[in-house]
Amino acid sequence: MNTDARIAALRRRMIEGDLQSFLVTSIPNIRYITGLENVFDDGANVVCLVTAEVARVYTDSRYSEAAEEAASGTGWVVKLPMEDLYVDLCSELDDEKVDRLTMEASVPYGRFRFVAEQFRGRVEVIEDFIEHQRQVKETAEIERIAAAAELTDRAMERVLSVLEPGLSEVEIGLEVECFMRKNGAEEVAFAPIVASGPNSSRPHAGLTDRVVGPGDFVTIDIGARVGGYCADMTRTVVIGAANDRQRAVYEAVREANEAGIAAARAGISGVELDLAAREVLREKGFAEQFTHGLGHGVGLNVHELPHVSVRGRDPIRAGSVVTIEPGVYVPGFGGVRIEDLIVIEDGGCTVLSKSPKRLIEL
Repeated sequence: MNTDARIAALRRRMIEGDLQSFLVTSIPNIRYITGLENVFDDGANVVCLVTAEVARVYTDSRYSEAAEEAASGTGWVVKLPMEDLYVDLCSELDDEKVDRLTMEASVPYGRFRFVAEQFRGRVEVIEDFIEHQRQVKETAEIERIAAAAELTDRAMERVLSVLEPGLSEVEIGLEVECFMRKNGAEEVAFAPIVASGPNSSRPHAGLTDRVVGPGDFVTIDIGARVGGYCADMTRTVVIGAANDRQRAVYEAVREANEAGIAAARAGISGVELDLAAREVLREKGFAEQFTHGLGHGVGLNVHELPHVSVRGRDPIRAGSVVTIEPGVYVPGFGGVRIEDLIVIEDGGCTVLSKSPKRLIEL
């Protein structure tokens, strides 16, 4: 991806915020602002520095060759420190007469303290600076998210074709991951959630050895990662014939999901969008059983800005990709969640998740 526009936008925002220099330490943000793909893993020793004049990547010998190759022809200069990454960085800033350095607020405290001790000038932090810029996706980013969503749909279809009593949650989760990796995913976007029977009342239940049996709700929350970008989708099915209570809960959640999608548009706040779906569940008598926000942003991270919940006070911008995932969770009985991935647009949205939302009885 051509990141010249991203760097230019970042520099404009630095001027607006009176930031003299900005140090990016979050790996997803480094991948975004540099555009250096297939170089840095999640544990990489790397930071990137942006000022009005320079754009530099500091890393060690494990990544320097790949980084230099990927940065060829771009505006990024790759630096291989002779001593410690942060020692060399601070020394160069001192030489360049930079006296203010802003770091991401997510930086570990120990690292912040070390930099503050090394740098002769003032060190400060700022929250969600690049994350705010990442909210609005470029066309190429949406294409990658859509590809991840399409693979996620196919993985769901595969799982439902083999799901039967006697399989454990762990076995079902492994089927998901194996299918995704065999069919183009670089990895799963997150550890699959397969919550059966009473476990389905736990929104983020982990995989267990519990064996799926007749009469169970099974909630399957999965997502592929393609080209660095994530998908996220959830469907809930019933093993065997659903009873009346299961049908009532399922239909309430489905209607709330559809209400959220119908309300989604550029300019609506996360609070308002959350309320559109939450009101349906309140009318159905399930207000207290919907225990989390309606959704979240998706991109390089599976959970990112914007907030689609009571925390989302700002208008959601066109080009944002978010989830709509209402749920009802009843301890001892089970739960239902239906989650779709959508692209926010002026006047509406495009739904990327295509898996059926009718009640499926296996």
